[in-house]
Amino acid sequence: MNEKMKYVQKNAPCYLYEEKLIKERCRALLDAMPEADFLYSVKANPFAPVLKTVAAQGFGADAASANEVLLAQRAGIPDEKIYYSAPGKTSRDIQKAWGKCTIIADSLSELDRLERCAAAKNERIAVGVRVNPNFSMGGAAAVPGKFGIDEEQLITANLCFQHLKITGIHVHLCSQILDADMLCEYYRSCYLLAERMNKLNGVEIRFINFGSGIGTVYDSAAEKPLALEKLGQALRELRAKNKGGLQARFILETGRFVVCSAGTYYTRIVDRKISCGKTYLVVQNAMNGFFRPAVAELLRQNVGKFPSSGQEPLYTCGGQSEFRIPGRDGNYETVDIVGNLCTALDVMARDITLPHADIGDILAVSNAGSYGCTLTPLSFSGQEQPKEFLWTEGE
Repeated sequence: MNEKMKYVQKNAPCYLYEEKLIKERCRALLDAMPEADFLYSVKANPFAPVLKTVAAQGFGADAASANEVLLAQRAGIPDEKIYYSAPGKTSRDIQKAWGKCTIIADSLSELDRLERCAAAKNERIAVGVRVNPNFSMGGAAAVPGKFGIDEEQLITANLCFQHLKITGIHVHLCSQILDADMLCEYYRSCYLLAERMNKLNGVEIRFINFGSGIGTVYDSAAEKPLALEKLGQALRELRAKNKGGLQARFILETGRFVVCSAGTYYTRIVDRKISCGKTYLVVQNAMNGFFRPAVAELLRQNVGKFPSSGQEPLYTCGGQSEFRIPGRDGNYETVDIVGNLCTALDVMARDITLPHADIGDILAVSNAGSYGCTLTPLSFSGQEQPKEFLWTEGE
């Protein structure tokens, strides 16, 4: 048994992230697209050592909450490389992040809140706006959504503020895209959008955050890796146009690309049983350890098959994780992998073929580096958690 597996045996259930693989994925992006500045999507994996590893490669941060702004700061990312973009920011969120990042306004009312806050501090600050543009991924017409300000609303709004200057746009329409041609066309559309926004009073575009992540392969049998070199060529062409035009910074978000395949979830088999001829492997912390496989099985149970379209970040595809029993080979059997929660929904995989496993063996689940440990409704993106109280009448 190698040193890594000794460590896993001692600590399972656990997530293990490969530092070398994270650095290699960061380098792949930097080599293919030197024209862009990269923001690491903190919500994909906010584990402090992972965040520090990515920060050390020179990446900035895409923060989805005020708490993620602080996490990025603690990881050593400079304030000017942290961008805070999320819907529904409260005045408390804004105060918490103030002066520590570039805030991306998600609504016209948020711009008003930012103006009031800046006025109270007697400061003038640069902000960005998240735009819901007059196009969608693939070139179709705009669709309604909870994110951003409709392009048409920005065109007719009064964007001249005494204490704010809009200096950039952020667009994010879809994640996990593996079609390079589609992304290249999307980048070109975003640049044209920036040119349109730059003509508005109160706007002076200094950065374009193209958003929409860098897709990563989950199922190597059905998916092909994103052609990064094509994206690089498209950005070089836009950069040439940009030099004689906006002269704006190009920003790309990493999405889950740098961490997804670098992480594995390991858990221990604590029981095996047979019921009506079906073999069950019972593991620690299934649904309450790595939620995505359980969501996949829940969807399959309800629609009869794995859905072809993703429900990000909860579900990508039927083959989104590979299951292994490290150290075991041969004597294959078909099993269900279930957890120890008191619910029949606590299932990681049904009718999966694996080498025979005994109680005490380790189960390894791949593609756990992103949207893994913190992908729960309470922990996702570092939002404030609700409080609980018992009210006694008369108090």
